Order: sequence, then C-alpha cells, then structure tokens
Amino acid sequence: MATSRDELFCKLAIRQGAWTQDEAVLFLQGYRAAGQGQRFGEWAAQQGAIDAGLAARIESAINKRNEGSVSDNRKRIPARGGQGSGATTTAKVASKRLRRGGAGSGLDFNRRPVQSTIYVSCLVISIVLLFIVAYQFIQEPVPPPAPEITDSSKDSGKSGSSATAAANLIEKAPVFSTEELKAMANRIQITITDARGYLRDGKTPIGLRQLKKVREELGGDKLPEELKGKIDAEIAELNSIINDIYSEFLEELTKARAASDTDEVQDVLSQIETNCGPDFRARAEKEGS
Repeated sequence: MATSRDELFCKLAIRQGAWTQDEAVLFLQGYRAAGQGQRFGEWAAQQGAIDAGLAARIESAINKRNEGSVSDNRKRIPARGGQGSGATTTAKVASKRLRRGGAGSGLDFNRRPVQSTIYVSCLVISIVLLFIVAYQFIQEPVPPPAPEITDSSKDSGKSGSSATAAANLIEKAPVFSTEELKAMANRIQITITDARGYLRDGKTPIGLRQLKKVREELGGDKLPEELKGKIDAEIAELNSIINDIYSEFLEELTKARAASDTDEVQDVLSQIETNCGPDFRARAEKEGS
C-alpha cells in the first residue's frame, strides 16, 4: 500500500524542521479524527500547527510528486508478462520502503496506526525516564571518602581522639535570611529602647535582664557580629551605669551607717536593690558588715 497523502505531508514537514516526529503523530491523529473533508495541510494551517505558506508549498510538492509518480508508472508499463512481473515486485518493494520511512523507523500510520502510536509513546516515556535518572544521579551527593585505617601507636591514638573532639566542638555558624536578620535587628532595637526607659525610671536592672534574655534567645554568641556588637555594647553601657550608681549609693550608705541612722541605711539599701539589683544589695550589706 502506498504512503497516504497526509502521512507524506508529515514526513515533508519533519524534513523542513516544522515538526518533530511526536508532533507529527499527534497532528495526524487529530486530523484523522476530525479533519476529514479537507487536505491535511489546510487543516493543520487552520489549527495553527504550521505556517500556511509552508503548508501550501508542501501540498504543492506532494502534487508534483504524485504527478511524477503517475508519469513514471505509465512509462514503466511492461510490454511483456515477464517484465511486468518484475516491475510489480519492484513497485511493491518501493512501496514497503516508503511505508517504513526514510530513517527506517518502522512506523506505518496508515496500516498500523495503533502499533505506531504505541511505539512513539514508549520512545517518549523512555526519554523522560532517562532524563529523570540522569537528574537524580547529578543531584545525589557524593559521599566523603572513608578514613584510612592504619596501625598506630598510643600517641597517634591520643592525637586522633583530640582532633575528633576538637572537630565536634566546632559548630557551623547559622545562616540567617534577610527577613530573619531584619526581625532580629528590630527586636534588639525595641529591647534597647525599653531598657533606656527603665533607666530613666530608676529600674535599670529590669532593662539589663531583658537585654541579656533577648541576646540568648536570638542565639547568644552565634548572633551575626553586627547585631551581637550592638546588643553587647548596650549591655556593657548599662553595667557601667549600674556600677556608677552603686558607687554613689555606697557613699550614702557609709554616711548613714556612720551616723547610726538605721532608717536611712534601710532606705539606701532599698534604692540600691531597685536601681542596681538584688546582687548589689547583698554586696552592699556584706561590705558594710
């Protein structure tokens, strides 16, 4: 059986680079399902599958080819029975070759549409699976090389243990996103503002405790250097202010004790606790005992 006109159109479109083989199969199936009554090229152009000019050129080439085939067949009509038999055999072989396609793919959409469609589908699935396997192989991390095991002395064993312990102590610095850094900076700034408010109210230890608590909650020494330096500087400044305040109250406490004014002594101790913290009050009581 000769190659159908629509199948020949697909082959020429593939040679022109307009379609891939898979696309040609899909368009051909769509045409045979709903495009009867008009030529395949016209139908494909209406569907937007191919340029109308290119479709017209391919249809024209098919017409010329068919006209040439008719002329050649007329020229090859045998004059004798023996020659006619040979010509018929040759025509059948040529017809089979046309059905097989120029690349010898084995596709015959005219005689074996189901088998040809299955063949193309299997080919597409195989290509997809190949890409998936290759992608997974590329993404798979390469395992680190296994350490060499050699006989060693006690000293080398100790040094190996020390190296292992040191490696375990080294922790990778955490990586923060831009949003995380922004949120951390905002929280530190709010805490610093609150701490200064407590300083104005004479409750500096409360603000200091909040700064230390936020520092630990945000990662402590693992904070980014800029943020850690900012909060550490504020903590150091408040500690310095508390020490200065304590020194002033300690002078007043010394005078009150010298005057044996018990009420004044207790009042100063209470102010030390409020402005400096309970640890400083215990320190003041110990220094005056």
